[in-house]
Amino acid sequence: MIAGQQVAITMHETGFPQANILPAAGSITLIPQTLNGTVSAIGSDGGFTTYTITLAPYDLFPALAVQSGQTTLLTNPSQVVVYADSNTQMLNTNPIAVGNVVRFYGLVFNDNGTLRMDCAEVLDGVPE
Repeated sequence: MIAGQQVAITMHETGFPQANILPAAGSITLIPQTLNGTVSAIGSDGGFTTYTITLAPYDLFPALAVQSGQTTLLTNPSQVVVYADSNTQMLNTNPIAVGNVVRFYGLVFNDNGTLRMDCAEVLDGVPE
């Protein structure tokens, strides 16, 4: 897990816990999220098209990566490598090119300090 990922935490308690005791998490579920970013590189990896995107400085990943007390460090918190394949819904109106602002929707993972997304949908981006 990395600060900025969207997760749902489920706890199973039989009663309301005391104020100073946190209940144990029963399960943690990764939630898909939308990232808006500028495409800085396009490539391929296996059967995937890869898009390296640069996030805006106010995005959660670069904003939270510089907070004191971070135990999980990212190599470059402003970049995400997005993986799209034939199952990815291409809902964008313009072709994706380097320099375009694009929105990607999917699951974000921390791969040894590199943020990667398994993309489900590609949408038109919103100017930053």
